[in-house]
Amino acid sequence: MTICLMLSKDKLGQAIGKKLKIARENADLSQEDLAYRAGFYRTYIGHIEVGRYMPSAFTLYKIAKALKISSSDLLPF
Repeated sequence: MTICLMLSKDKLGQAIGKKLKIARENADLSQEDLAYRAGFYRTYIGHIEVGRYMPSAFTLYKIAKALKISSSDLLPF
């Protein structure tokens, strides 16, 4: 059986942002700390967390690597 999950781009961005915030807090990192480790600006991390920006697959990879988790851990499915 195949389950098809259809999310709008906005809903997907918000879901990724929520997962990112939880993962960052579980790692006991501030947005600034995570941004430094992943090579981004703090504001960019904040925009992803609130769903304002949709990160690319490569961005998710870099963030996940900085959090020491799998990129798939940041996806809502």
